[in-house]
Amino acid sequence: MKQNIQQLPAHVQEKFDEEIKAELIRQQTEEELRSNPLIQSYFSTFNEQSVESFIRNYSRKKAIYITKGPAYINIKEQEDLKYKFMAEEALWSIQQKKLFNLQCQWRAEQIKLKGIDHTTQFMLLSANVQHCPYITPVSRAELDLYIKYLKSGSVGDFLWFDSWQDYEGFKADYLQQNSDDPDRDMLTTRIPAWYSFYDYHMGTDVLMDLNDIRGEKEQKYRSMARKRQAEEIKKQNLHRSIDNRPYINAFDTGAIEHFIKEFEDKRLLKFCRAVEGFNLRFDDSMEVEEALETLRCAGEAVSLNSSEDWREAVIEAAHRYELSQIACLLPIVFQEYHFRLENCINYEQTDFDKKRSESAYQLCEMTRKQILLGRMLSGESEDFCF
Repeated sequence: MKQNIQQLPAHVQEKFDEEIKAELIRQQTEEELRSNPLIQSYFSTFNEQSVESFIRNYSRKKAIYITKGPAYINIKEQEDLKYKFMAEEALWSIQQKKLFNLQCQWRAEQIKLKGIDHTTQFMLLSANVQHCPYITPVSRAELDLYIKYLKSGSVGDFLWFDSWQDYEGFKADYLQQNSDDPDRDMLTTRIPAWYSFYDYHMGTDVLMDLNDIRGEKEQKYRSMARKRQAEEIKKQNLHRSIDNRPYINAFDTGAIEHFIKEFEDKRLLKFCRAVEGFNLRFDDSMEVEEALETLRCAGEAVSLNSSEDWREAVIEAAHRYELSQIACLLPIVFQEYHFRLENCINYEQTDFDKKRSESAYQLCEMTRKQILLGRMLSGESEDFCF
């Protein structure tokens, strides 16, 4: 195995070395957080459950800060990473749409998926769509269609979309848009523009017309369970021991910086601010500043379309330029994607996706328990064979 790794291209070998280093840092950090008396004393002032989450997530973040911080400080490298990241997100958008189409068919009971028992599990699959076992790898034809979408002029804000599998929301908007209601708003929709573009060119819009058979069955059982749970809480007047200490959150940059100042060195704080500062560049409050910076770093002339507000013209021009860069990088990202597939090299989940996975898992557990309880209350077998 080691011999095979050594024969990999230099940039891939470097990536392996970086990931190994990051994992060692993560393990060492977690051990330090759990054993250092001073740090344990500090943690004692916070909610116990939040401390456990903080230890896991801070350990990962510190590993990222140390391994990636120096590179993030370099402005030019930031720009390169930015467009590569956006191109990768575009690639996953293709997979999200294919997963959503499967969800439509699964809900209509047209197909079965091994291991999928209830609708909420599609949210869990969405959070790690890079490794979803139910969808085919991205094809060249699908890539070309997405590049065509990028050049269509109908691209919205796709980057931080976090509800790719919101079936109920999309279905409601789809039915409203196709109704005879004279007050319907054809412009307001939660459906991603990419989904509509894909459906138009692939003829898959018919999937939204399928009945939600499975979802309706689930809701019957879950409604019964929620009613029973509410009755039990009221009847027993349950009082749980509540930890009133404040939460410590590894996704709160202020809390992270405070912790680093208390227990780490200044170099890590510098890396932290470089990495987190890069992420903040996508904040809506900095949209105009980010657009101006994008155009300054473009390295080529970018025309501005006429507009009553110069800010809108700048934002539109920067957006158009970014889409052109994503379109240029997508074939390269696509090539790396298939190299990873062929060599069984997984993608690492982002902090955002890890957080989504945790939330989706908790929701899945709640849904699973409610359905089984509803089945029992109906006098039926406590399983998902319905």
